[in-house]
Amino acid sequence: MNYKNMATNILKECGGIDNVAVVNHCATRLRLTLNDETKISEENIKSISGVMGIVSRGKEIQIVIGTDVGNVYNEFIKLGNFKKGGKVNEDGKKNILGTIVDFISGTFVPVLPILVAAGLVSAVLNICVTFFGLATDTGTYVVLNTINNAGFFFLPIYVGYSAARKLGVNPMMGAFLAAILVHTNIDGVAGLDFLGIPITQATYNTSVIPIILGVLFMSLVDRIVDKFTPKEIKFFAKPLITILIVTPVTLIALGPLGVIIGNYVAEGLTFINTKLGWLSVGLIGALTPILVMTGMNQALFPLVFAAMAEHGYDAFVMPGMLASNVAIGAAALAVYFKSKNQDVRGLALSSGLTGVLGITEPSIFGVLLRFKKPFIGAMIGGGIGGLFAGIMQVKQYAVVSPGIAALPTFIPTDGSGVMTNFYLAAVTIVISVVCAFIATWILGFEDESK
Repeated sequence: MNYKNMATNILKECGGIDNVAVVNHCATRLRLTLNDETKISEENIKSISGVMGIVSRGKEIQIVIGTDVGNVYNEFIKLGNFKKGGKVNEDGKKNILGTIVDFISGTFVPVLPILVAAGLVSAVLNICVTFFGLATDTGTYVVLNTINNAGFFFLPIYVGYSAARKLGVNPMMGAFLAAILVHTNIDGVAGLDFLGIPITQATYNTSVIPIILGVLFMSLVDRIVDKFTPKEIKFFAKPLITILIVTPVTLIALGPLGVIIGNYVAEGLTFINTKLGWLSVGLIGALTPILVMTGMNQALFPLVFAAMAEHGYDAFVMPGMLASNVAIGAAALAVYFKSKNQDVRGLALSSGLTGVLGITEPSIFGVLLRFKKPFIGAMIGGGIGGLFAGIMQVKQYAVVSPGIAALPTFIPTDGSGVMTNFYLAAVTIVISVVCAFIATWILGFEDESK
């Protein structure tokens, strides 16, 4: 694949250099924020070799490329002086839901590599302790455990940096505010006050909602201070005034409010999971392909983080996505075995394998939506597998895209060595794969001519 030509063609069909304001990418999608969305040609973009699909959301366009997206991104940013984060010229309005999803996605997607790495290290550590007898008092255990803990303990700093960048604020200021919250003099300390106003005791490490509220307030303060600060002293006066205003307001009001909201979210998920029981996980398993197709799956990250912070595991969203992800991959593999078109078979095989490993966009946009009925097959398999995971109360102990590669993250992190949950997760995968494959095979699809 010629990544340079691909990037050049995408830029051309997006209206050229002047129309692209921000360039980012996630695991499988090139994300472009445009100044004028009417200048793009979606059909021409879809026809570019290597492009599997497009998701449009107002001024943001997400071009599904697959695991080669990093190479395309590297070539794309060479074509112009693009921002890699920040504001876009807004001469139109997004709907409220689109704005919220765009903010959540733009904030959390850049943080995911840290969480994936930390989660997989946790999985490796669990395997070493459970199967190879690694003692918890060894230096090896301490180092690996610290890598894992740092990924989640300092989560507010990563989120603060990313949220500030998304809002067009100096990202270092967002990270600075988060570092203040997790400092040992603040985090979980009782009896503090500021100018006589009491500060509610709160634990901020591993949390996300308090720093998001703080950075949202910071973006407002930043604009006001920038407007009224003389340019001669703006370099040092603006960050000083901003942090002196934002910090006490966050500590006194926004931070504790964020902790309360986070607790309610976790309790809400527990309530839904308790009242609907296994059905709730089944619904996640069945509906995840639709959520991924629309980009709404990103909106679930705060829910997962809240559950992880409260319980140390997630028994609702991630188990359902485990069933769905492998079902999506299995549906694509069914297309591989049934199609007679060699090009289709090649795409279905590669995307299907990445799907069962946990990366589903290539399967969804490259195969399932293209043939339609396999999409339904994936929903059936994911729903059935999700029901099993819900009935058996399967739990995931790290924030890693669920799939075969993430199976070790279903081993409990308390060092108990209890493998029941791991085995149940494996059975969930088998059920989802078999059901999705059979459903897709029975439903069939209109194969493309050779």
